[in-house]
Amino acid sequence: MLLKCFFILYILIFPIIVKAQYDVKTYIPIQAYSYIPEVVKQSYNYLPSLNNNLHYFGGLIEHESCINLIHNRCWNAKSRLKTSREEGAGLGQLTRTYKPDGSIRFDIIQELKNKHKELEDLSWNNVYNRPDLQIRAIVLLWRSSYNSLSTVSDVHERISMADASYNGGLGGLQQERRACKMAKDCNPNKWFNNVEKYCLKSKKILYSNRNACDINRHHVTDVMKIRMSKYQPLFKKELNSISGDILEIKAYDYFDFPSWIESKIRGKSLPEVVKNKVVLNI
Repeated sequence: MLLKCFFILYILIFPIIVKAQYDVKTYIPIQAYSYIPEVVKQSYNYLPSLNNNLHYFGGLIEHESCINLIHNRCWNAKSRLKTSREEGAGLGQLTRTYKPDGSIRFDIIQELKNKHKELEDLSWNNVYNRPDLQIRAIVLLWRSSYNSLSTVSDVHERISMADASYNGGLGGLQQERRACKMAKDCNPNKWFNNVEKYCLKSKKILYSNRNACDINRHHVTDVMKIRMSKYQPLFKKELNSISGDILEIKAYDYFDFPSWIESKIRGKSLPEVVKNKVVLNI
Protein backbone atom coordinates (compact mmCIF):
# COMPACT_ATOMS: atom_id res chain seq x y z
CA MET A 1 0.00 0.00 0.00
CA LEU A 2 2.84 2.33 0.93
CA LEU A 3 4.61 1.55 -2.35
CA LYS A 4 1.42 2.27 -4.29
CA CYS A 5 1.00 5.64 -2.55
CA PHE A 6 4.63 6.51 -3.30
CA PHE A 7 4.15 5.61 -6.97
CA ILE A 8 1.01 7.79 -7.25
CA LEU A 9 2.80 10.66 -5.53
CA TYR A 10 5.72 10.26 -7.97
CA ILE A 11 3.36 10.36 -10.95
CA LEU A 12 1.80 13.58 -9.65
CA ILE A 13 4.96 15.39 -8.58
CA PHE A 14 7.48 14.34 -11.25
CA PRO A 15 5.95 16.46 -14.06
CA ILE A 16 5.99 19.48 -11.75
CA ILE A 17 9.67 18.95 -10.92
CA VAL A 18 10.58 18.51 -14.59
CA LYS A 19 8.60 21.60 -15.58
CA ALA A 20 10.35 23.67 -12.91
CA GLN A 21 13.78 22.34 -13.90
CA TYR A 22 13.26 23.00 -17.60
CA ASP A 23 11.12 26.13 -17.40
CA VAL A 24 11.25 27.76 -20.84
CA LYS A 25 11.47 31.21 -19.22
CA THR A 26 14.57 30.41 -17.19
CA TYR A 27 16.33 27.26 -18.42
CA ILE A 28 19.04 27.67 -21.04
CA PRO A 29 19.73 24.53 -23.09
CA ILE A 30 23.17 23.00 -22.52
CA GLN A 31 24.25 23.24 -26.17
CA ALA A 32 23.52 26.98 -26.23
CA TYR A 33 26.68 27.67 -24.24
CA SER A 34 28.82 26.34 -27.10
CA TYR A 35 27.33 28.72 -29.65
CA ILE A 36 26.58 31.90 -27.69
CA PRO A 37 30.12 33.35 -28.06
CA GLU A 38 29.82 33.08 -31.85
CA VAL A 39 26.28 34.49 -31.83
CA VAL A 40 27.43 37.50 -29.80
CA LYS A 41 30.48 37.99 -32.02
CA GLN A 42 28.50 37.88 -35.28
CA SER A 43 25.56 39.95 -34.07
CA TYR A 44 27.77 42.61 -32.52
CA ASN A 45 29.85 42.77 -35.69
CA TYR A 46 26.85 43.39 -37.95
CA LEU A 47 24.50 45.12 -35.48
CA PRO A 48 26.69 47.11 -33.05
CA SER A 49 23.92 49.65 -32.39
CA LEU A 50 21.78 46.83 -31.02
CA ASN A 51 24.28 45.84 -28.34
CA ASN A 52 21.75 46.09 -25.48
CA ASN A 53 19.33 43.77 -27.26
CA LEU A 54 21.58 41.20 -28.90
CA HIS A 55 20.18 38.54 -26.54
CA TYR A 56 17.17 38.58 -28.87
CA PHE A 57 19.13 36.15 -31.05
CA GLY A 58 19.25 33.67 -28.18
CA GLY A 59 15.46 33.60 -28.09
CA LEU A 60 15.24 33.41 -31.87
CA ILE A 61 17.62 30.46 -32.21
CA GLU A 62 15.96 28.61 -29.35
CA HIS A 63 12.54 29.03 -30.95
CA GLU A 64 13.77 27.94 -34.35
CA SER A 65 15.80 24.90 -33.33
CA CYS A 66 14.25 23.54 -30.13
CA ILE A 67 11.37 21.06 -30.21
CA ASN A 68 11.88 21.09 -26.47
CA LEU A 69 14.72 22.36 -24.29
CA ILE A 70 16.41 18.99 -23.83
CA HIS A 71 15.96 17.64 -27.34
CA ASN A 72 19.23 16.76 -29.10
CA ARG A 73 18.34 19.13 -31.95
CA CYS A 74 17.96 22.09 -29.59
CA TRP A 75 20.70 24.68 -30.27
CA ASN A 76 22.22 22.16 -32.68
CA ALA A 77 23.79 23.34 -35.94
CA LYS A 78 22.88 19.98 -37.46
CA SER A 79 19.18 20.37 -36.65
CA ARG A 80 17.22 19.58 -39.80
CA LEU A 81 13.57 19.75 -40.82
CA LYS A 82 13.03 17.91 -44.12
CA THR A 83 9.74 17.24 -45.91
CA SER A 84 8.73 16.91 -49.55
CA ARG A 85 7.86 20.62 -49.50
CA GLU A 86 10.78 22.18 -47.65
CA GLU A 87 14.07 21.86 -45.81
CA GLY A 88 15.00 23.91 -42.76
CA ALA A 89 18.66 23.91 -41.75
CA GLY A 90 20.40 24.44 -38.46
CA LEU A 91 20.14 27.01 -35.73
CA GLY A 92 17.95 29.44 -37.65
CA GLN A 93 16.13 26.93 -39.85
CA LEU A 94 17.45 28.49 -43.06
CA THR A 95 14.95 27.34 -45.63
CA ARG A 96 14.59 26.14 -49.17
CA THR A 97 11.23 25.04 -50.58
CA TYR A 98 10.36 22.71 -53.43
CA LYS A 99 7.81 22.67 -56.24
CA PRO A 100 5.70 19.52 -56.76
CA ASP A 101 8.19 18.34 -59.41
CA GLY A 102 11.06 18.56 -56.91
CA SER A 103 12.70 21.68 -58.35
CA ILE A 104 13.60 24.62 -56.10
CA ARG A 105 10.87 27.17 -55.45
CA PHE A 106 12.75 29.32 -52.94
CA ASP A 107 16.29 29.18 -51.55
CA ILE A 108 17.18 31.59 -48.75
CA ILE A 109 20.86 30.60 -48.76
CA GLN A 110 21.27 31.44 -52.43
CA GLU A 111 19.33 34.66 -51.94
CA LEU A 112 21.59 35.70 -49.07
CA LYS A 113 24.74 34.76 -51.01
CA ASN A 114 23.59 37.02 -53.85
CA LYS A 115 23.31 39.94 -51.43
CA HIS A 116 26.21 39.39 -49.05
CA LYS A 117 29.80 38.66 -50.03
CA GLU A 118 30.39 37.59 -46.42
CA LEU A 119 28.33 34.46 -47.14
CA GLU A 120 30.01 33.40 -50.39
CA ASP A 121 31.39 30.23 -48.72
CA LEU A 122 27.99 29.08 -47.44
CA SER A 123 26.14 26.38 -49.39
CA TRP A 124 23.70 23.54 -48.86
CA ASN A 125 26.70 21.21 -49.07
CA ASN A 126 28.34 22.66 -45.96
CA VAL A 127 25.59 24.47 -44.05
CA TYR A 128 25.24 21.80 -41.35
CA ASN A 129 29.00 21.84 -40.71
CA ARG A 130 29.49 25.63 -40.62
CA PRO A 131 27.67 27.03 -37.58
CA ASP A 132 29.64 30.27 -37.94
CA LEU A 133 28.16 30.87 -41.39
CA GLN A 134 24.73 29.75 -40.22
CA ILE A 135 24.81 32.37 -37.48
CA ARG A 136 26.09 35.05 -39.85
CA ALA A 137 23.27 34.23 -42.26
CA ILE A 138 20.69 34.48 -39.47
CA VAL A 139 22.01 37.88 -38.40
CA LEU A 140 22.24 39.30 -41.92
CA LEU A 141 18.77 38.02 -42.87
CA TRP A 142 17.27 39.54 -39.73
CA ARG A 143 19.25 42.78 -40.15
CA SER A 144 17.75 43.31 -43.59
CA SER A 145 14.25 43.44 -42.11
CA TYR A 146 15.36 45.53 -39.13
CA ASN A 147 16.97 48.13 -41.39
CA SER A 148 13.82 48.28 -43.51
CA LEU A 149 11.82 49.29 -40.43
CA SER A 150 13.66 52.56 -39.75
CA THR A 151 10.37 54.47 -39.33
CA VAL A 152 9.64 52.45 -36.19
CA SER A 153 11.32 54.54 -33.51
CA ASP A 154 10.85 52.23 -30.53
CA VAL A 155 13.61 49.59 -30.56
CA HIS A 156 11.52 46.90 -28.87
CA GLU A 157 8.68 47.34 -31.37
CA ARG A 158 11.15 47.34 -34.23
CA ILE A 159 12.74 44.10 -33.03
CA SER A 160 9.28 42.53 -32.66
CA MET A 161 8.38 43.44 -36.23
CA ALA A 162 11.72 42.23 -37.55
CA ASP A 163 11.01 38.94 -35.80
CA ALA A 164 7.61 38.72 -37.52
CA SER A 165 9.39 39.38 -40.80
CA TYR A 166 12.03 36.71 -40.14
CA ASN A 167 9.26 34.16 -39.81
CA GLY A 168 6.70 35.41 -42.33
CA GLY A 169 8.50 37.73 -44.74
CA LEU A 170 8.99 41.50 -44.92
CA GLY A 171 6.45 42.03 -47.70
CA GLY A 172 3.67 40.44 -45.69
CA LEU A 173 4.59 42.46 -42.61
CA GLN A 174 4.51 45.75 -44.52
CA GLN A 175 1.08 44.90 -45.95
CA GLU A 176 -0.18 44.25 -42.44
CA ARG A 177 1.25 47.55 -41.23
CA ARG A 178 -0.62 49.33 -44.02
CA ALA A 179 -3.83 47.53 -43.07
CA CYS A 180 -3.29 48.59 -39.46
CA LYS A 181 -2.68 52.21 -40.50
CA MET A 182 -6.01 52.27 -42.34
CA ALA A 183 -7.88 50.88 -39.34
CA LYS A 184 -9.25 52.92 -36.47
CA ASP A 185 -7.10 53.12 -33.35
CA CYS A 186 -4.27 51.01 -34.76
CA ASN A 187 -0.66 52.17 -34.67
CA PRO A 188 1.43 50.74 -37.55
CA ASN A 189 4.60 51.36 -35.54
CA LYS A 190 3.52 49.05 -32.72
CA TRP A 191 3.33 45.29 -32.94
CA PHE A 192 1.52 43.93 -29.90
CA ASN A 193 -2.21 44.70 -29.88
CA ASN A 194 -1.80 46.74 -33.06
CA VAL A 195 -0.20 45.31 -36.24
CA GLU A 196 -0.44 41.92 -34.55
CA LYS A 197 -4.24 42.03 -34.96
CA TYR A 198 -4.18 42.47 -38.73
CA CYS A 199 -2.84 39.22 -40.13
CA LEU A 200 -3.28 38.88 -43.89
CA LYS A 201 -1.57 35.50 -44.18
CA SER A 202 -3.30 32.30 -45.23
CA LYS A 203 -5.83 30.77 -42.83
CA LYS A 204 -5.25 27.32 -44.31
CA ILE A 205 -4.25 24.78 -41.67
CA LEU A 206 -0.61 23.81 -42.14
CA TYR A 207 0.29 21.58 -39.20
CA SER A 208 -0.57 21.08 -35.51
CA ASN A 209 -3.98 22.58 -36.33
CA ARG A 210 -2.34 25.98 -36.88
CA ASN A 211 -2.36 28.28 -39.89
CA ALA A 212 0.29 30.77 -41.05
CA CYS A 213 -1.23 33.54 -38.92
CA ASP A 214 -1.15 31.41 -35.77
CA ILE A 215 2.45 30.37 -36.41
CA ASN A 216 3.66 33.91 -37.14
CA ARG A 217 1.97 35.54 -34.16
CA HIS A 218 3.12 32.80 -31.82
CA HIS A 219 6.68 33.22 -33.11
CA VAL A 220 6.86 36.86 -32.01
CA THR A 221 5.20 36.29 -28.64
CA ASP A 222 7.32 33.24 -27.88
CA VAL A 223 10.64 34.89 -28.76
CA MET A 224 9.97 38.36 -27.36
CA LYS A 225 7.95 37.62 -24.23
CA ILE A 226 9.01 34.13 -23.19
CA ARG A 227 12.47 33.06 -24.38
CA MET A 228 14.56 36.17 -25.04
CA SER A 229 15.06 37.72 -21.59
CA LYS A 230 16.80 34.75 -19.95
CA TYR A 231 19.73 35.13 -22.37
CA GLN A 232 20.49 38.73 -21.39
CA PRO A 233 23.03 38.01 -18.59
CA LEU A 234 24.99 35.53 -20.73
CA PHE A 235 25.03 37.81 -23.75
CA LYS A 236 26.01 40.81 -21.63
CA LYS A 237 28.94 38.92 -20.11
CA GLU A 238 30.15 37.73 -23.51
CA LEU A 239 29.63 41.17 -25.04
CA ASN A 240 31.76 42.80 -22.34
CA SER A 241 34.57 40.40 -23.20
CA ILE A 242 34.28 41.08 -26.92
CA SER A 243 34.01 44.84 -26.39
CA GLY A 244 37.27 44.77 -24.45
CA ASP A 245 39.02 42.96 -27.30
CA ILE A 246 37.64 45.46 -29.83
CA LEU A 247 38.83 48.41 -27.75
CA GLU A 248 42.32 46.89 -27.66
CA ILE A 249 42.26 46.52 -31.44
CA LYS A 250 41.07 50.10 -31.89
CA ALA A 251 43.76 51.32 -29.48
CA TYR A 252 46.38 49.63 -31.63
CA ASP A 253 44.86 51.22 -34.75
CA TYR A 254 45.03 54.73 -33.31
CA PHE A 255 48.24 54.53 -31.31
CA ASP A 256 51.60 54.15 -33.06
CA PHE A 257 53.02 51.30 -31.00
CA PRO A 258 55.98 50.58 -33.36
CA SER A 259 57.16 54.20 -33.05
CA TRP A 260 56.64 54.10 -29.27
CA ILE A 261 58.80 50.95 -29.01
CA GLU A 262 61.46 52.52 -31.26
CA SER A 263 61.53 55.64 -29.06
CA LYS A 264 62.22 53.48 -25.99
CA ILE A 265 64.99 51.52 -27.73
CA ARG A 266 66.70 54.63 -29.15
CA GLY A 267 66.14 56.77 -26.06
CA LYS A 268 64.28 59.47 -28.00
CA SER A 269 60.90 61.08 -27.52
CA LEU A 270 57.91 59.65 -29.37
CA PRO A 271 57.16 62.93 -31.25
CA GLU A 272 60.79 63.03 -32.47
CA VAL A 273 60.65 59.46 -33.83
CA VAL A 274 57.33 60.09 -35.54
CA LYS A 275 58.61 63.37 -37.04
CA ASN A 276 61.69 61.63 -38.43
CA LYS A 277 59.47 58.95 -40.06
CA VAL A 278 57.34 61.62 -41.68
CA VAL A 279 60.42 63.45 -43.02
CA LEU A 280 61.85 60.22 -44.45
CA ASN A 281 58.55 59.43 -46.21
CA ILE A 282 58.30 62.85 -47.89
